[in-house]
Amino acid sequence: MTHQPVVYAIVLNWNGWQDTVRCLASLRASVGVDPCVVVVDNGSTDGSTERLAPLLDPSRDALLCAERNLGFTGGVNLGLRYARDHGADYSFLLNNDATVAPDCLARLIAAAASRPDIGFVGPKIVWEGEPGRLWSAGVSVAWPTARVNAHYNEPDDGRFDGHRLVQGLTGCALLITSAVLDRAGLLDDRYFAYYEDLDWSLRARRVGLRALYAGDARAAHQGSATTNRGAGRSQSALANYYGARNGLLFMATHAPPALRPLTLAAFCATLLTATVRVLAGGLMGRPGAARRARAIVLGALDAARGRFGARDNL
Repeated sequence: MTHQPVVYAIVLNWNGWQDTVRCLASLRASVGVDPCVVVVDNGSTDGSTERLAPLLDPSRDALLCAERNLGFTGGVNLGLRYARDHGADYSFLLNNDATVAPDCLARLIAAAASRPDIGFVGPKIVWEGEPGRLWSAGVSVAWPTARVNAHYNEPDDGRFDGHRLVQGLTGCALLITSAVLDRAGLLDDRYFAYYEDLDWSLRARRVGLRALYAGDARAAHQGSATTNRGAGRSQSALANYYGARNGLLFMATHAPPALRPLTLAAFCATLLTATVRVLAGGLMGRPGAARRARAIVLGALDAARGRFGARDNL
């Protein structure tokens, strides 16, 4: 008799139960695999737990409630530990503002089973409501320029339909094998949010586990509905801070030693350019520019000080 893999889908919620309801409905519509669902509530104050609990089957699903916001890393790690302790062969991270096609999970699992060195598999992710525009299709890093390329906003024109090994994958929609948890561990809590998924991919690679992009599996994402709430598609101060701080941590940790000074200099130049651009936007009437520029500077300073984890008063 063929072994049916045990799959746990982990959805992190923070004051966003409306998005989470849509996310769970897409998981329930999966064909070829019937995942157990773990919702991790990150200290919500909008009645999320009362809204979401009736949507879960207590015989196989779980609602884990944190007393405070643990960030993406802390909340996801809570779910991953639960999945591991309940015998998961695969864990599937899905942002609460994302949805999956009915065959997405089955395609990801088939890809993961295709070779023994696969630790992560990620689908093609498009913008919600704009299926012809990519949100992510695998991630690569150009160390000399400190540029991270996820094919963001590129057209879905057929170039990204196949399978290929990549440096990293986004945690927005990500299948993880049990080998990753056993050999590479959990997400690094120093990041709190942003760059933690790429860090995880590269740590897993060091212990022989690869990241595979599967372009025949499909997900859709609204785009940072939690950390960018109220900011549209521009970045919030929260995103600016963690992007700056964690980008420096990531580059300092993973850039090849011979290239590390160049990589860090390039990333600092990018932060300087971003700060000037944000302030220029403020002069043109864009609200919140001073706060966002301050967040970039604070992020860089905290990285230099070695101050990581959660940061209040942004």
